[in-house]
Amino acid sequence: MSERNDRRLPGSGRLAMAVMAIALVAAGGGAYLWYRTAGAPQPVQVQQQETTPAAKPNEPFMATLYLPAEGKLGAAVVAVKRDPDVQLQAWEAVGAVLAGDQGGKAAVLKELKLRALYLDASGTVYLDLSPIAAGQKEIRASVQEELLAVYALVNTVTQNFPEVRQVRVLVDGREAQTLAGHIDLSRSLMKRMDLVRTR
Repeated sequence: MSERNDRRLPGSGRLAMAVMAIALVAAGGGAYLWYRTAGAPQPVQVQQQETTPAAKPNEPFMATLYLPAEGKLGAAVVAVKRDPDVQLQAWEAVGAVLAGDQGGKAAVLKELKLRALYLDASGTVYLDLSPIAAGQKEIRASVQEELLAVYALVNTVTQNFPEVRQVRVLVDGREAQTLAGHIDLSRSLMKRMDLVRTR
């Protein structure tokens, strides 16, 4: 070997050490950055939500009832008995519509009573209605009267209770085609806000 090949350039050892130090610092900084952004669990920021105070059991439930009047449905906010169970609370609201204490009843509603109400897991409420008069087979009403009576019940239940998505109407515990011969009750009914009078 020649003597030339064994010689090192002056200061080359320090240069190599400086390059290695810079590489180590860069690698350490990169690892730290990765740990802070991806490796470590990030704290979750919880957004403060305004909470409404829980209603007291003896306070009434303020229900919006949809009642037939002058060819449309009118909305009236009334106090009904509060119940923590959604089904029982819905029963109170439907009962208030059928009671007609808010300025009279529609022709169809005054002939009906609520036999049962059931809310299933899919969000369907079953309203089991029955004519008030024993042995009454049919209810006489115009198309508009029957339409408003049915949707008075449907809108009242769907608007007051977010758990309710649709309504099925039964008569005397059985599926019914209609109440007064005009409106098809063989399917699930959704709310119809187009029937509600706007101010």
